[in-house]
Amino acid sequence: MKNYVIAGFLLIILTVASLILPSQILRWQDAQRTEKSETEEVQEVVLREQVSMTLSEKLRLQKKEEENALTLVNGKNFNKDTIEEQMKKEIRILAEKEILIDFDTDILDMNEATVSFYVDMEDSERSTMFWLGSVDSPKNYLSFFLDDETGKIVSFHQFRYANKRDLGYAEAYDGDSAASSYSVSVSENFMSIDGEELKKIAERWGEYLGYQATGGDFYRYDVSSEEGEAFMIEVERLMSKGYSYKEAEQMTAMAWGIDPDAGDAYRVILEDSGGTIPYNLEISPLQFEVTAYMPE
Repeated sequence: MKNYVIAGFLLIILTVASLILPSQILRWQDAQRTEKSETEEVQEVVLREQVSMTLSEKLRLQKKEEENALTLVNGKNFNKDTIEEQMKKEIRILAEKEILIDFDTDILDMNEATVSFYVDMEDSERSTMFWLGSVDSPKNYLSFFLDDETGKIVSFHQFRYANKRDLGYAEAYDGDSAASSYSVSVSENFMSIDGEELKKIAERWGEYLGYQATGGDFYRYDVSSEEGEAFMIEVERLMSKGYSYKEAEQMTAMAWGIDPDAGDAYRVILEDSGGTIPYNLEISPLQFEVTAYMPE
């Protein structure tokens, strides 16, 4: 009987301990952690006085440090209260210069405006800021990068809404290509722009940025770079027989067994004191984009 009493007494003690000790241990561990500091090694960047950079240098830095970019609330020259007005101003300039295609500016609904800070991790005297913005108009959606220093748009994607925005941006861009492309008449979608007009837009783009084009070539973005030269040689051969660029391109595409209506693409070369800026202008039924192609 005595053994049973002792066993019962030990069982009670163990039960109480199991309820109390874990919380006591956790509190002790927390107390130990608060008295210690944990450190993690990161690359230290000390900003020094910033050097002036050309657009080509800024674009190369943006590509190089894209993964290390910091999102800020305000830029240096524009802030969250002034950037919307600047963005709308530049959009209207691009529309007036007919760089944007048939872009209505009467109603512009801003969707977002965020600024990112890029700093050269190897040379902290070199840094730049770009704003990412997007805007809706009755027939178009536009996303773009704007240089915080100059206030100019430096690249953009223009999307034409199918059925004059009845479908909305996501469905117009990501939906069935055949249904989306031809729900807007050819006179209203981007396929009414031929290669020669695309070349003129490239020249106006250079003028907007303040640079003169030093070169440029047509290319097909659905043809590999290895095959591109042979494709364009055949296009030029047909043009020498009196066909327009558009006719020659479509005939060559059909002969090659690829989509003759995939759209035109033109690469214009701009140049500043910091180097060259190859800009790609690519057009398809519902999309027109002007983006910098900055090789490694």
